[in-house]
Amino acid sequence: MNNTQPPFPLNPRRALLCVLLLTSPFAIAETTAPAKTDKAKDMPEMTVTDKATPAAMTIEEKYQLPNTTATITAKQIDTTINAMSSEDTVKYMPSIQVRKRYTGDTNAPVGWRTSGTSSSARGLIYADGIMLSSLLGNNNGNTGSPRWNMVSPNEIERVDVMYGPFSAMYSGNSIGGVIEMTTKMPEKFEASADIKTSWQTFGFYGKSKTYDSQEYAFNLGDKMKDFSWRFDVTHLDSHSQPISYVNPISSGKAQAADTRVVGAIANLNPFGVGAQVLGEGNLNHTIQDNFKWKLAYDITPTIKASYTLGLWTNDNKAGFNSFLRNAKTGAIVDSASNGFVNVNGQRYALAPNAFAETRADQMHWSHGMNIKSNTGGIFDWDLSGSVVEYGKDISRTSTQTPALASLNGAGTVTSLTGTGWNTADAKGIWRPTAMGQHEVSFGFHHDFYNLDNPVYTVTSDWAYSDGKGVPTQNSQGKTQTEAYWVQDAWDFDKDWKLTLGGRLENWHAFDGYNSSIVPAVKNARGVTTDPGGLKSINQADRNDLHFSPKFKLSWKPADRIQIGASVAQAYRFPTVTELFQTTTTTTGGITTISNGNPNLKPEEALSSELATEYFLDKGKLRLSLFQERVNNAIYSQPGFTPTGAIISSPQNVRQTETYGIEFAGEANDLGIRGLDLSGNFTWADSRITKNSISDAAAAKLGPTAANPNANQPSVGQRQPRVPEWRASATVAYRPTDKWTNSVSMRYSSKQFSQLNNSDTNGGTYQGNTAFFVVDLRTKYQITKQVAVAAGIDNVNNAEYWIFHPFPARTYFAELKFDY
Repeated sequence: MNNTQPPFPLNPRRALLCVLLLTSPFAIAETTAPAKTDKAKDMPEMTVTDKATPAAMTIEEKYQLPNTTATITAKQIDTTINAMSSEDTVKYMPSIQVRKRYTGDTNAPVGWRTSGTSSSARGLIYADGIMLSSLLGNNNGNTGSPRWNMVSPNEIERVDVMYGPFSAMYSGNSIGGVIEMTTKMPEKFEASADIKTSWQTFGFYGKSKTYDSQEYAFNLGDKMKDFSWRFDVTHLDSHSQPISYVNPISSGKAQAADTRVVGAIANLNPFGVGAQVLGEGNLNHTIQDNFKWKLAYDITPTIKASYTLGLWTNDNKAGFNSFLRNAKTGAIVDSASNGFVNVNGQRYALAPNAFAETRADQMHWSHGMNIKSNTGGIFDWDLSGSVVEYGKDISRTSTQTPALASLNGAGTVTSLTGTGWNTADAKGIWRPTAMGQHEVSFGFHHDFYNLDNPVYTVTSDWAYSDGKGVPTQNSQGKTQTEAYWVQDAWDFDKDWKLTLGGRLENWHAFDGYNSSIVPAVKNARGVTTDPGGLKSINQADRNDLHFSPKFKLSWKPADRIQIGASVAQAYRFPTVTELFQTTTTTTGGITTISNGNPNLKPEEALSSELATEYFLDKGKLRLSLFQERVNNAIYSQPGFTPTGAIISSPQNVRQTETYGIEFAGEANDLGIRGLDLSGNFTWADSRITKNSISDAAAAKLGPTAANPNANQPSVGQRQPRVPEWRASATVAYRPTDKWTNSVSMRYSSKQFSQLNNSDTNGGTYQGNTAFFVVDLRTKYQITKQVAVAAGIDNVNNAEYWIFHPFPARTYFAELKFDY
């Protein structure tokens, strides 16, 4: 299928660039902390927010972090973004791409300047110090995607995005960057209620249907002298468009036993090979509830303690819709007795459970504790800890035909219950005044990740079983890191600042265990040499120690100009699933074994940035040149056993390199009061530069039926999921203090999922297309307490794919009450 083009005569890339260049584009209230000089005090404010007081400082401001930073506030979110979930709040940030497929999506990783959405472990996401990033994995699935759902958009005070691994405070998982979400706490009694709804009519392949979502949010809070509290609850009931399609290629001429069908839609697979779309899958109906309790106590005017408790639950059912009809009777065909159907004389695989229903039952807990001082004097300190626990996480899939599945028969149960992580941090700031103005920050970090992932086969009650069946697979393991870091931000001259830092990390992987059922092995004479069955292995423990230096030099040649040059090294250690997780699937008689790789080397990144900023009276412009070289980048690549089984496991790609330019800016009250213009664009040339071992193996294998270019080398190809061009722009106008309107645009050039970029056909399931979408929002404050808002995302109804199909034109409506 070809990508539907936006109904505009102007090329979308040119349209965005014209808007950006004509409107002084922005990085959504960006800030790169300027050198602390007397001149800086007279500099215009760099954001549209109030100047931070010591009690309201962001982490970037408090610790003088050397990162380029972009910020968006609650007010900007409320007036310019149709935010049904918290990941929506960052979708217009410079170089950021969030792979959110539908409202309530639990698999929504972030892509950065130099990393794609399939490398989720190259970014850190926090909410009030609680780790939302799932560093259990490095993928866009259930073990690697951030836990956005544990934060409601209504409780967000601000979001700060810091780019690159330039701060010693953060681990090598900040290669892409860090997102810090700060949530609200009351200064007096407050209460609010918010009702949101959205709906879309989705019509890929001519199968049009309307899907809707509703969200209900309520919060209550108060501050009584030194004690403050807030309670938030959010309920979401969401229906998604189809997320997957059954899209097989032909396996030859049809045979007599194959069921003859009509209704299939001719198509191409991502590699350009002819295929047939047999139906839709993963039509999700998700019901989620999020509860949040926050307590804070001012022990003294400068010492504050806080505690956060979060509970998130999810009840998800994913259905299907077969396009097939029996050529003789006209009856719906959603399975075939022999596993194949006849489409126009050609044979196509249709496994009994190709349209299997799946269900998920999840309950996750989060805890965050913090006590800190904020004197602004010679010394301050901060102690924090967080725990995320998968109290219950069960996924169930039928292994039978849809008719038998409805009778609640056999299936598989996959559990992540007991999986989780915890973190602890101790930080301090020392501000000596000798030899210029210093701010020396330092700290200790600890994290622990635990994977507990058994898979069971059940003979009955698949839809409700919690795993009381026959164990068929199991993946277990743990990782742990202790880190020590120090950083000195030194104003050695009124116009110069030098920031030096370093991070020492001691990493461990241990208790790795894998078991799975393997088939029996026979020799050439047909004699069984291995009976197969459940096999297990205890993986060897791993330990690694690395030091990462950081450097930044800032110069302010004029009051309105600042230039900064940054260089940093970072190590991203393998995640517990990359090391130890095992899955096995069999399709059409071909067994594919996906194993962790306990021998993975850590990714080693060398990153640099040269940023020039110009401060307007009401806004800012920034131009950044950035570079990144990653040795031993971790991606999943296929290998093969002598018996013909396919093994897919994470492997180290010897080297990738990225060079790019990012331009961003903002201008507020431009020309007339109430007109705000903002935007950004990024160009990145991101290539695989060394990968000879894998390329040699692929060349030896040769092409496959599904991918004629499977043996194409990866060296010289683009890094997966990093597009060459990205851009966004927002035009906001406030005719009155009560009424706000905004138009936003997002653009991305084509991406690839394969290391060798052989997936050239984007407009299909598992393909990737370019996209250009326009979003609208309007809000009116009826009274001091009551507001209404409406909006449309993808108003041009662009049809685009990022491995999965993304939403069509989507309408929003909102009613909010604040007391």
